[in-house]
Amino acid sequence: MKKIIGVSIGVLVLIIIIVFVLFMVPRGEKKEEKSGVGVSPEKLQYKIGESLKVRIENNSEEKLCFSSCYPYYFERKNGKWQAYEYSDCPEQNLVKSCIGAEAIKAFEIILPEIKQGIHRLAVPVCVECQNEKVFNEEKWLYSNEFDIK
Repeated sequence: MKKIIGVSIGVLVLIIIIVFVLFMVPRGEKKEEKSGVGVSPEKLQYKIGESLKVRIENNSEEKLCFSSCYPYYFERKNGKWQAYEYSDCPEQNLVKSCIGAEAIKAFEIILPEIKQGIHRLAVPVCVECQNEKVFNEEKWLYSNEFDIK
């Protein structure tokens, strides 16, 4: 009887070890997947009039193009995201610049007189567009949140 119990415990331990190895131990490194596009401000907190530096990293396989009129919009979190009112573009809205796959675009904005609080940038883009053609937004990219004091 003691032998049967000992063998049963041994088999049970062996099954637990096999299950652990099969499901818990990582098998090789996973390849990093393309995460799309990241829009990141340099800091998490700014003051009015301060310089806001933004970096757009295109980790997609697409060429992304930006507007000549409003390449970005400020949005404020007030329960939900609310865009500030912008005037109509005084000129024709054209494709101003593009970044290809795996490319980075950086720009700097002097923060205008806007309300204090949590903000983000909303960046309209068109995909695979041509420079100097009419800009038609196809996607919106959003930055990480940042606080304006």
